[in-house]
Amino acid sequence: MRDPIATVVSIIVAIFFATLVGSIYFKLGHGQAGITDRLGVLFFLTMNTAFSNLGSLAIFLFERSIYVREHRNGMYSPMAYYMGKIIQDVPLACAVNCLFDVIAYYMVGLQPAAIKFAWFFFISTLIMLNSYTLCMFLSNLSPNYQVANVVAPLVFVLYLLPSGFLINLNSIPLVWRWIKYISFVRYGFEALVINEFEGQMFSCDYPYSLVLEKITEEAYDHAHNITQPPVSNSTLAPCRIDGLSYVEQQFGFARDDFNMDIYVCGGSVIVYLLLGYCSLRFLRSNEGK
Repeated sequence: MRDPIATVVSIIVAIFFATLVGSIYFKLGHGQAGITDRLGVLFFLTMNTAFSNLGSLAIFLFERSIYVREHRNGMYSPMAYYMGKIIQDVPLACAVNCLFDVIAYYMVGLQPAAIKFAWFFFISTLIMLNSYTLCMFLSNLSPNYQVANVVAPLVFVLYLLPSGFLINLNSIPLVWRWIKYISFVRYGFEALVINEFEGQMFSCDYPYSLVLEKITEEAYDHAHNITQPPVSNSTLAPCRIDGLSYVEQQFGFARDDFNMDIYVCGGSVIVYLLLGYCSLRFLRSNEGK
């Protein structure tokens, strides 16, 4: 209530950006191109949600200086400030995230079933909460804004690389493979992909080489007076792609991992909350004394 402009701006930005994404990926089809388009928009939405709280680093650092002064004067405990901060920020962040998801989800044309959107919003909220709590932790861990502004984007980029979209999870070099086990971006993106592609069927385009081979065979038969029916699309067997099987074969996203993705995303929120509080309690509460 004391800063209504920031609230209004965040809502306007969410509406504008969701409309922009929805207009770019408007009503995706179920052809072969629809597979890559869906993967692209899901990765983009995951990345946007994960980076959504980076702009709050400056606010966290500014409020920390106020906290240090007021806590030093005995006005409240670290737990009181920490819980108050979370209760203040999270409901509004969830509401803005819901507004963004509703607009983008239905404009893009993802699965319209209510249960599918409910899972999408839940997973997206977990990604947002990971981003929020991680930024809280890094802001409390860093001695100043300059350090936090360098460290936070680096951590988020490291989490982004083993997401499974930029590189197959099984192709990641061994020296970097450990990152995929702690990356909430990877688990969140995998859960969103499984939720969207389960129950989806796509029509595939025939490779040009297959058609060329049939045309070549027809020309050979014609030259040797071998009677064959003319080549047409009707002679090619219909081709259908199961969405879930495709992402499992191409990206290693298995349906059996869906529940684990949810548990890990939820668990990492708790871990970052605890790390953020410990950093505030033991590293920052005695500053200035």
